[in-house]
Amino acid sequence: MNALRKIHRALIPGGLLMDMHPIPPSARAEIGGKSLGEFDDAEFMKIVSATEAPLADGSLFELETEVEFDWLQRYGSAEELIEDASSWEGCSMPAALQARVREAEPPLDIWEHVVLRRFRAVQTEHDPVPGTGTCPI
Repeated sequence: MNALRKIHRALIPGGLLMDMHPIPPSARAEIGGKSLGEFDDAEFMKIVSATEAPLADGSLFELETEVEFDWLQRYGSAEELIEDASSWEGCSMPAALQARVREAEPPLDIWEHVVLRRFRAVQTEHDPVPGTGTCPI
């Protein structure tokens, strides 16, 4: 919540916050549109849920709109994909998937279903008074 407060203070009154992140189902590795298997992202989805809760309470930001879509990220080699995926917090590549990725002929893709949400900053008692640049307290 502290990060959201900092973002809220940094925005002009009524400013916009864009939030994009993966949503279920789990991310998967693909080759030519054919699935090689899913990542284990259960821990990551818990992080996403904990991050979304303060946004959902509406005290700092109000949801205006959202859109869901598929996101593909292309890799030129198995090693590049494996190295990148190893740095993802809360997500791991099962050994069987890693073996299939190593055997696959590049290019390889990561497929994720994502949501993009637009929030508008809600006026609070700590916001500057419009047109004055001063805080009312």
